[in-house]
Amino acid sequence: MGLGLLVDAGIVILLIAISGFVFGGPEGARGEASAVMGWASTLGITLLSPAMGLWMWRRGRRDLALAMVWLPPLAFMLGLSLGL
Repeated sequence: MGLGLLVDAGIVILLIAISGFVFGGPEGARGEASAVMGWASTLGITLLSPAMGLWMWRRGRRDLALAMVWLPPLAFMLGLSLGL
């Protein structure tokens, strides 16, 4: 669980680091609309999935919690392998 949370935090840092390329510079969301929406949804899923996983962990659903925490890293690796 802890390792999954660290990997999720690394993905969030990576998404924030590349946001200037998506948004067309530091001045705001002036990039292509589909790229901005894709970035925003990816960031939202990467933040909400571990939060919901921690909630499930506290409720005793450890199997579901692990799946929720590892969902963003697995999706990221699948996207890299498919070249998306």
